[in-house]
Amino acid sequence: MHRRTWLALTSLIAFTADATMVRADHRENAAVNEIGDGYIDAWKRSDPTLLASHFVRDGDFINPTGFHAVGRAAISQFYAQAFAAGYKGSDAAFTPRQSRQVAPGVVVIDGEWRIAGAHFPDGRPRPEEGGLATAVVVRTPAGWRIAALREQSSATKITP
Repeated sequence: MHRRTWLALTSLIAFTADATMVRADHRENAAVNEIGDGYIDAWKRSDPTLLASHFVRDGDFINPTGFHAVGRAAISQFYAQAFAAGYKGSDAAFTPRQSRQVAPGVVVIDGEWRIAGAHFPDGRPRPEEGGLATAVVVRTPAGWRIAALREQSSATKITP
């Protein structure tokens, strides 16, 4: 899989799939990388609406603290609050480690996320954060979108 760095407080993503659960082909990898680049760009812009646009309408995500957001409006609101609480201007990355197709137009991707450069509300720097994430991405008429994103910080490395 072509490695790229992309987001996660989240962070995410997958390819198309077939019932044989084979690895995603080059075309799907390119689609996922495009989504990942867009997600990271939205993070770097601190744009919660743009971040939420990468999810399907009723997509959801759970962050490492257990906060659960369902739907683009709730996801956008979560990111708006996170940016206001000191994540604006921080650097986020997601490094995909493995993926597999699980159904036509559905791929699961596992990777490692990282956030650096965030601050507490009083301005003090936050320590770097990181962990693992799993995303389910689906092909829609509008392109690839995140259906579900799960992040955790209890583990920080995927071993093959």
